[in-house]
Amino acid sequence: MKRQKLKPKYLQTALYIFLIVGVVAAMTFTKRCSNSTPLPPVISGGSQGDTVDVAVIYGPMSYYMYGDTLGGVNLDLLNAYRTATGSKMKFWPVVNLHDALDKLDKGSFDILASLPADNSVKQRFQTTESVFLDRLVLVQLADSAGNTRIKSALDLAGDTITIQKDSPAASRLSNLSNEIGGEINVVKDEKLSEEYLCIKVAKGEIPLAVVNEKIAEKMKTKYPRLSYDNPVSFTQFQVWVLPKGDTLLLHDINSWLSDFLKTPAYRAIIEKYNSLP
Repeated sequence: MKRQKLKPKYLQTALYIFLIVGVVAAMTFTKRCSNSTPLPPVISGGSQGDTVDVAVIYGPMSYYMYGDTLGGVNLDLLNAYRTATGSKMKFWPVVNLHDALDKLDKGSFDILASLPADNSVKQRFQTTESVFLDRLVLVQLADSAGNTRIKSALDLAGDTITIQKDSPAASRLSNLSNEIGGEINVVKDEKLSEEYLCIKVAKGEIPLAVVNEKIAEKMKTKYPRLSYDNPVSFTQFQVWVLPKGDTLLLHDINSWLSDFLKTPAYRAIIEKYNSLP
């Protein structure tokens, strides 16, 4: 039996209903996005010629919207390097660390900014000189009186902590588990940024996360009940990460950094973002 064709008036009605559904869905999506920090677009890098593709981790201290202006320590430093050297660069904000490192491995990106100078990173990639300092902290939700369940790292045995997949926090938590003599369950999330891990803790969707302290500090201004009083690591150098083999680019960056890190311009960048609420 052949399917009957819709008459013109039915076609118009169907199209009208489809458009209404589309508009409502778009309005709902927009409303959701307006209540949270918008995610950067899905990207892949892979520019041609002599353009340097830089994956910049999306977050308050790295690549972020401050009012109506893009900023962040990594973004400002990269712009200073680009200006000083005349390099052609494209910046790609990333939230998926696992995917970004995979693309760095495969040559779609030339630089990733930035990660702690952890052995797990150095075994896989080349790293620059330190660009700024940070450390890993445990993020949890405090009660209305400011009290937290976890008082120290010794309380973590048997608990579950969420981190980004491929985060250097994994090796630190493994070592910490051995130090306290109890297993720490680690969930490695492939999709969420450290910022969004903080949001999920703040909303009670996950109990614990480990992120960089400067991200936790910035997120606490939006979610006052977030606590990050328990460090998981000592203060660590944050470095830009390059694929193994690209020694020329690494040499150029380190030569520039060795001079720039001594300048008032560098200190001004660090002080600027350390002082922002």
